[in-house]
Parts: sequence; C-alpha cells; structure tokens
Amino acid sequence: MLRTSRANVCILERRARDNIARAERTLKLAAKLRAPVVLKVKQGDDILEVPKRLFKAADAAKIRVKLSTLDVISKIRGGARDKLYGRSVTQNFDVVLTSEGELFIT
Repeated sequence: MLRTSRANVCILERRARDNIARAERTLKLAAKLRAPVVLKVKQGDDILEVPKRLFKAADAAKIRVKLSTLDVISKIRGGARDKLYGRSVTQNFDVVLTSEGELFIT
C-alpha cells in the first residue's frame, strides 16, 4: 500500500488532471501553429456558413477534409459550445485544419 490518505490521493488526481489539460492545450497550440488552414470565425457569423468557407480554404491548400458538412458543424458545436447561441457565434474562435485533414476548434 502507499500509506497515504484519501485526501492526498484526491489532490494528486486533481493535479494530474490539470497537467493533462495543460498538455492538451499546448498540443492544440502547437498544431495550430503548424496548420496550413486556420479559419477565423467571428462574432455574429452563422455556423452553417463555416463549412463552405472551410472547404474552400482546404481546396486552396489542397487538403482533403475527412469530415462531411454535418460532421464539421457537429464538431464546431461540440468544441465551441460556450461560444454559440443557436446558429449564431457569440465569441470569436478559430477552426484549425491540419495538413492531414483533421479538424479542431480553438
């Protein structure tokens, strides 16, 4: 046994989760810096228009997007849930497309 209290285990677990979250943010930032396509979505934009802009930018960069239009919208809703109200954008965010065609929201 480790001979530690339950409180100490909880503290260690919380710190580990914080470190993991910090590492994930760092990895997203690194991918964003290397990404050939970073689409700025501004306040007031309609999220149903974002996939068209994304596919146009991907075609210009000769990148094949691995997701359909509905999947892109779903990914945006999942990644920017707190920045949307219905179809409208309430806070600016970026849609990042990697050279492998993967998409993530920052």
